[in-house]
This record gives sequence, structure tokens and C-alpha cells, in this order.
Amino acid sequence: MSRAKPIDFATYKKVHKLSVNGFNHWLMDLCGSIYDDGVRYATQDCVASLTEEHLMEILLSVKGIGKNRAEQVVKRILDEGITYGIKT
Repeated sequence: MSRAKPIDFATYKKVHKLSVNGFNHWLMDLCGSIYDDGVRYATQDCVASLTEEHLMEILLSVKGIGKNRAEQVVKRILDEGITYGIKT
């Protein structure tokens, strides 16, 4: 994930002239954008790091779960699909 850039002077001047209500709207839009970016980046990381083989390894490392049960769980997960973030 890239590091955030400092605010530029034009944006500072724009925000400085806003009313309290206008600043509140600007800030809420900014927070929403940051949240959406976080969800998107987290989703990309999760999807990239979770493979079928990795999931099998994790399940097989749990005491009491054998190969057949682990395969059933992985199949069920793949059949149902995996969703991340907020459903719209």
C-alpha cells in the first residue's frame, strides 16, 4: 500500500474557506474514500494470499480434521464463493 501524500496548498485553501457544514461534508467524503480504499486493498491481499492448497494446509493442521473432512470444507467454500468487504 502506498503512503499518503501531504495535502496540497490549493486543497488547503479550499478547505480553509468552507463553512462548518461544508467542511463536515468534505471530511465525511474523505473518510468514506479512505475506508473504501482500505477495503479494496485488504480484499486484494486476502484473495492473493489464500489459495486452495494453503487452506488445505491450515485445515489439516487442526487436530481432529482429516484429509476427507478438509477436502469437504474446501469444496464447500469454493462452491459457495468467498466475498470480502461490504455487500452492495
